[in-house]
Amino acid sequence: MTAAPATSNAQLESLKTLKLSKQTIGFLKNFSQINKSISIKRGNFIDTMSVNKNIIAYTDIKEFIPTDMAIYDLPLFLGALSLFETPTLHFPDDKKVVIFDAATKAKTTYYYSDPSMIGAIPEFDPNLPEKAIEFDLPQADIASLMQAARVYGVEDLCVQGYNGAYSVCVKDKKNDTSNVFSLPLRKVLFADPSKTTEDDRNFNFSFKVENLKLIEGTYHVCISKKKIANFYSLTYSSLNYFIALEP
Repeated sequence: MTAAPATSNAQLESLKTLKLSKQTIGFLKNFSQINKSISIKRGNFIDTMSVNKNIIAYTDIKEFIPTDMAIYDLPLFLGALSLFETPTLHFPDDKKVVIFDAATKAKTTYYYSDPSMIGAIPEFDPNLPEKAIEFDLPQADIASLMQAARVYGVEDLCVQGYNGAYSVCVKDKKNDTSNVFSLPLRKVLFADPSKTTEDDRNFNFSFKVENLKLIEGTYHVCISKKKIANFYSLTYSSLNYFIALEP
């Protein structure tokens, strides 16, 4: 049997240096809105959970991160990246990352936090139980709903079905005379159409607008009767958000 060729020191060193794509930086900026701290494990996968544990997000990334990174202040880390026109990351050890620009020779060192300071994400099954409905939510619709929520100053996004008409709207659930902005739901599917009852077709699921911290794009949404929803990105194939519904 022929032995595998040994990895040279130069090859090992090259694995410790990388440039983050704009896409990955965009994911990190979005995740920083969910939680300002993040624990990145060695590999090409990042995830986060909100402090209130009502939002989980995860995605694959293009880069392979060669070491664990516990980042207590993700906005500060992203700010450090913004100091460089073309930031390159070098991982000399498991305690820090050196950010530098090969052209200007500028550099800075960012030290990792103690991993225990960042809450761990619990074991999580992405296969939702007791699925109720699924539908597509285009980026244009999301943008219109978020703009209407800001204009009207309302906090609730509701997914509704009544007598065969399905819609998504923003409003104030606590105010019967609230301004309402609504759009029709697209491509509505039921988990088991053959067993779907009239009660199943009449529904009202609601989210807090502030919890819909979605990166720009179109989503396929699946809502479970267990009061959790999966927003699966149709723009970025591995990006998923799991968001708790309101009572």
